[in-house]
Amino acid sequence: MRGFAGIPVTGTSIAKLPVAVSAIILAVIVFSSIACSATGGLADAPLTDPYGLLKKHYDAMGGLEKLKSITTRYYEADVTLMGMQGQVKAWEEIPARKRREISLGVLQMTSGDNGEVSWIVDPNGKLQIEKDEATLKRRQVEALLESYEHSDPESEYFTVTSEGMEMVADIECYVIKILNSINEDVRLRYFDTDTFLQVKAVDPHENFEVHTLVSDYRRIEGIKIPFHREAEILPIGQKQIIQVTKYELDVAIDPGLFDPPEQDAQDFSFADGEVAEEVSFDYILDHLYLDVTISGLRSKWVLDTGASATVVDSTFAAEIGLPPVGKAKAIGAGGTVDIDLVTLPPLRIQGIRIDEQRVGSMPLRNLFARRGIEIAGVLGYDFLSRFVTRIDYASRTISFYHPESFEYAGSGAIVEAPLAHRLFSLPMTVDGLYTGDWALDIGASITTFQYPFAEENELLELDGVERIMGGAGGHLQARVSEFDSVELAGYTVDNPLLLVPLENRGVLSFSQGVGVLGNNILRRFVLYLDYGNQRIIFEKGSDFETDFPRDRSGLSIVLSPQGDHEVHFVSAGTPAADAGFLKGDLVKSINGIDVEHLGDPVRISNLFRDDVGTAYEVAILREGEPLKITLTLRDLY
Repeated sequence: MRGFAGIPVTGTSIAKLPVAVSAIILAVIVFSSIACSATGGLADAPLTDPYGLLKKHYDAMGGLEKLKSITTRYYEADVTLMGMQGQVKAWEEIPARKRREISLGVLQMTSGDNGEVSWIVDPNGKLQIEKDEATLKRRQVEALLESYEHSDPESEYFTVTSEGMEMVADIECYVIKILNSINEDVRLRYFDTDTFLQVKAVDPHENFEVHTLVSDYRRIEGIKIPFHREAEILPIGQKQIIQVTKYELDVAIDPGLFDPPEQDAQDFSFADGEVAEEVSFDYILDHLYLDVTISGLRSKWVLDTGASATVVDSTFAAEIGLPPVGKAKAIGAGGTVDIDLVTLPPLRIQGIRIDEQRVGSMPLRNLFARRGIEIAGVLGYDFLSRFVTRIDYASRTISFYHPESFEYAGSGAIVEAPLAHRLFSLPMTVDGLYTGDWALDIGASITTFQYPFAEENELLELDGVERIMGGAGGHLQARVSEFDSVELAGYTVDNPLLLVPLENRGVLSFSQGVGVLGNNILRRFVLYLDYGNQRIIFEKGSDFETDFPRDRSGLSIVLSPQGDHEVHFVSAGTPAADAGFLKGDLVKSINGIDVEHLGDPVRISNLFRDDVGTAYEVAILREGEPLKITLTLRDLY
């Protein structure tokens, strides 16, 4: 889960939701004792030499030559994850081909690599070919490791170092570090100082680390294999226990087993042909809302490419009788959150029906209700990946096309956008200086830098307006600054506002990519989201040159739990701060009109986007005492 960025910069973005129950689970269920280690030929090297340590380790395992002679592996294991129990089956042909199947009762997942492409079939049967840069590099590293390129001390790709000694539980261990020149992955291995068998491994998976304890070594055809593993995925803290029940070496495997399935998910239908055109959506505070009908109930759902899975509000799930069938953890804007897994009944959107799905469930309503908006869920990857989706922000309409019959005949810019963790990733440049890949997220209200990139490029001290990013997992301090330009798909957007996080937490702490491309830029275009071909098509929208109004107050108002219009945040150095507003003030009227008649916080916030110099007399209650404050708008940037 990528998290919510909502109050007052209301960018909901639920990406990487089931991260621990899909790609990473399938990635860490590996029992190979050779895939991420190294060795040298130094028979009596001192124990401070990493290659000497590794030779003793491999001698204890059964010998390097024996390990190098293995051509295939097959194993089965019992898996326990977040209270769910299941089984895994895995086939591997060294060095690059693999297939893993995991069944956790309600969840079925498969991944593979045929030596040419890496692929995943998610719990809802959707196939994704992984061809983003990070995956391609990781596959290259893994293939070299399996081929023992790292065993050469003179290797141009690998460096192995000794990191001293460390206790793991009550076992004293030698520690080695494995680096490579292809990506920034760092691998650690811990070997028992008595037996030289591996006790612990630390492996990277992009922005996560998998810490694994290994034990229960058994000899299979002369090689010692650890049959028990306890893995924890950090920082989300999701744990899994894996116990091997069957392990075979050098078995015959049909090469076709490693290929991705030929048939993709066909769990949707159109009411008329193979398209649903001109479906209306609401655009509120830079978010897209669609009407969805489930179990006869019609409700509003946020549309969000940043959500790696569809999520239903837990209260709504209870109202329509959806019991939890499993659990997971996810990363939100401010940190880790717990997710229930439920089976969502078939849903209908104008002209479209989608069969039941496995989705996440968590409290969502409060995140939106404070702005006076009621939603039932977020439609993410599980929904959008079924179609080619055309979004016309200016006309507030969406069209959905069957991917097998869609053909683009327009003159827009076609941009390759490989999916990374189910998010489109595409190049963009800010101010002609800050260039790299950005995650396209129509669930983000504002375009946002990742913290590591902002820190590295000295953006944390830029002038701007302080904000609070809030949502799943907590809140983050941030600052909105005005930049000169954004160059995207051959188009230039002048004077954009971009957000810089000031805290290194949550999804914005991820090191991959420059940032998240949000709706304050995307609303100027007509977008085509083509998941099958992993591309985005940009057409200049009729609003491309529009000078959209900006907040000129620095004041954020939300609904309190009691239904009052409450000051949630006052940005330093803004008209709201100069006027004397304080967090917790209750707004009662504006220019003599009761706030109940003015409407919800969204409508009131629109008042504060009026012309420079506009003055409002605001009546408030502060700790029960009535006060009147004059707020005069000015340009904040």
